[in-house]
Amino acid sequence: MAKNIEVKQDEKEEVPVEVLATSIRAIAAGIKNLRKGPLGDKALLLLISENCQKRSNRGYLKKFKVSPGTIKIVLDSIESLQTAYLK
Repeated sequence: MAKNIEVKQDEKEEVPVEVLATSIRAIAAGIKNLRKGPLGDKALLLLISENCQKRSNRGYLKKFKVSPGTIKIVLDSIESLQTAYLK
């Protein structure tokens, strides 16, 4: 069973570089593992594009269309965070 961890960050305090580096590595690794999983990239892009939602002004969830190409660009960018920001 997963534990819920609550992290509180004071908006006025800077986040230590080590914490940022660890987070960037974890995010990039997570996307790489997701994309290497059993679904495959095409299925993953389709699932995400068909499931995009945002809140309307009244708080209701509304679906909106995002192209698989746009989602691929975002996933590629997240996957390359480590290369772009860490030495």
